[in-house]
Amino acid sequence: MQEVRIRLFSRFYSVRSRVERALLLLALLSVALHGWLLFQLIAVRDLHSAMTFLYLFSLLPFSLFLGSVWLDRNPGYQRHLTLLATGVRYRLGFMQREQEFDWEEIELIELNNAVVVFELKNGERHEVKLASVDKEAMWQKVKSRLEGIAADKDIEYRLI
Repeated sequence: MQEVRIRLFSRFYSVRSRVERALLLLALLSVALHGWLLFQLIAVRDLHSAMTFLYLFSLLPFSLFLGSVWLDRNPGYQRHLTLLATGVRYRLGFMQREQEFDWEEIELIELNNAVVVFELKNGERHEVKLASVDKEAMWQKVKSRLEGIAADKDIEYRLI
């Protein structure tokens, strides 16, 4: 059985190059602003609270750029839904715990165009939002894959 991995924020990747260029520009402006503000704070000794706030606020674009680079190098922290031969693994948000369960634990799979719900035999419900899966081919692949798995594993399947 082939692994299907779905990025839950695919729209972010479709505009990735524009976002990266904007973040790089903001990061460069942030570095220039830091130099000027550091000169103002140290050499001129102009320690107004507005200058300090501006200095700290100018760290934001640079921090976002570093966070973007870090996420590219550590893809395990990205939001995803992975359908494995043994079960399901997903992460709903950055720095949230990854959830994993086997197909034998699932009693019901409900699917619509925005959410897939896995209801476990112990009563737990796991909702994974699929609204950002905007490619029709990927959506059809997920739908057919879940239908096939539900039929193979004798899991109740509802298409809402």
